[in-house]
Amino acid sequence: MEVEREAKLFEAGSYPDKGLEVSEEQLQTLVESFTAPVPVLVEHLPHSWQIGVLKGLWRRGRELFGRLAILPEAEALLKRLGIGGISVAVTPDVKRIVEVSVTATPRVADARLMSAESVSFCGEILWTEVTSMEQEMEALRQRAEAAEFALRELWVEETIQRWVRQGKLTPAVREMAKTLMMQGTQVVQFRGGDLSVAEVFARFVEALPPTVPFGERAPAGEEEAALSAEQEAFLRRYWGDVPMEQIARYMKAERRR
Repeated sequence: MEVEREAKLFEAGSYPDKGLEVSEEQLQTLVESFTAPVPVLVEHLPHSWQIGVLKGLWRRGRELFGRLAILPEAEALLKRLGIGGISVAVTPDVKRIVEVSVTATPRVADARLMSAESVSFCGEILWTEVTSMEQEMEALRQRAEAAEFALRELWVEETIQRWVRQGKLTPAVREMAKTLMMQGTQVVQFRGGDLSVAEVFARFVEALPPTVPFGERAPAGEEEAALSAEQEAFLRRYWGDVPMEQIARYMKAERRR
């Protein structure tokens, strides 16, 4: 029977050696797009032994955690050798976990990966027992964070839509505004207090004067009601084969006189 262990996979932050800036939102995307199982291998070798699977994924703030199900023989050997490092391979867009490998030298394993296919991050196995209650708590925490993220996204969408209607933003910048509102978590000094970039941007837009409200149209002229079959038949008796459009224009001009 496999043994379950918790592992800290990696965390949000700046990774200049990989040319990446990983945000909490990207970690949340990894959690939401996760499909179990993901193989747990040895040292990222092309034809490696599979010693387990990654069967769960969740986020605690800026940190990404996973639940490993490892073969008991492999776990005993790893513990005896003092190996607890892991290397997590993800797609270059940081949207999907490709595989996890246990490794004695995470940085060396990281260098062997083909960057065109995946990018790896270093983590560690936490050799603590994962009880059923802890698993349930993590599942509840994950659901709560996902719900919070979804509510914030809905609020951001509604706020940007209001700004567009008020003429404070144009539809062309909608996506840029959403990115700033969702990912602008960096805190800056603003008027004697600490605010996130998203909050500063929101205050900036709210202070803008409205221009021409988008989605509103000037009142149109009166629309001509469509003629019934009986009306068309009556007109045909007097106008013969003259196109109905021409008859309508003539009648409209007569009413304006």
